[in-house]
Amino acid sequence: MGSLKELRQRIKSIKSTQKITSAMKMVAAAKLRKSQEKVASTKPYVQKVHQMISHLVSGDFEMEVPPLLETGRDGAELIIVMSSERGLCGSYNSLILKEARQCIKRNTEKGESFYLLALGRRGLDALKKEYPENMLIIEKDELKSDHAFAQELTNQIINWLEAGKIGKLTIVGSVFKSVLVQETQSRTLIPFQPPEKNHTPYMIIEPEVETLFPELLKKNLIMEIYCTMIESVACEQAARMTAMDNATRNAREMIQKLQLVYNQTRQAHITNELIEIISGAQAL
Repeated sequence: MGSLKELRQRIKSIKSTQKITSAMKMVAAAKLRKSQEKVASTKPYVQKVHQMISHLVSGDFEMEVPPLLETGRDGAELIIVMSSERGLCGSYNSLILKEARQCIKRNTEKGESFYLLALGRRGLDALKKEYPENMLIIEKDELKSDHAFAQELTNQIINWLEAGKIGKLTIVGSVFKSVLVQETQSRTLIPFQPPEKNHTPYMIIEPEVETLFPELLKKNLIMEIYCTMIESVACEQAARMTAMDNATRNAREMIQKLQLVYNQTRQAHITNELIEIISGAQAL
């Protein structure tokens, strides 16, 4: 049991921490709402592009197979890891890194080469220490979930694909289910995996399939990367909001326990002083 001064200082310190975690929870909640709106407005577009590509893949069209659709290409697998720039978001980053290491393990067991592209400082710092020779670096000050960056990244990926540096693309990110549930998963984006048995209504193709199909595949890759980015941001903010809420609750419980100890210690000191006064009076 510490002194009264130490207990007061500790209670004051925890109250300050509680204010910070409470503020971070409110900020995360505000950012989460914006991210949810972005995800909700983007997913229908991605689904429609998938539907159009599936129609073209399943149709009887004579055309050259685009690089984004080819299977069995030579080249290493590129694994894009979507982590956060900052911490204090619970197990969000650790689950992302765990899924990324599973993808790496599959490649090493098959004896296949791979490259890593980490979007987010937390993932970059961790993977750079473990796999420095496999890292690909894109000059970017901070991960920004904007469409322009997704387009730049897609252009770079296509350049690597056409140069034969990579032959497959897997992206590791989070899927937003609810504020309390975020699912970590890895998905193959190259080659494109069309949905099974997609019943697409009849479409009029304009311009020609040979011109439209490669552009649709590129647009799909851009939107898949962009959608994963904004969904990962939503998952990060949801995880941070939950983590800060738990931290605020724990701080409140700790303050209550310390306040009880403080009151008991203070009462004990008062009792001891009274006993000393009474003993001194009796001695006189």
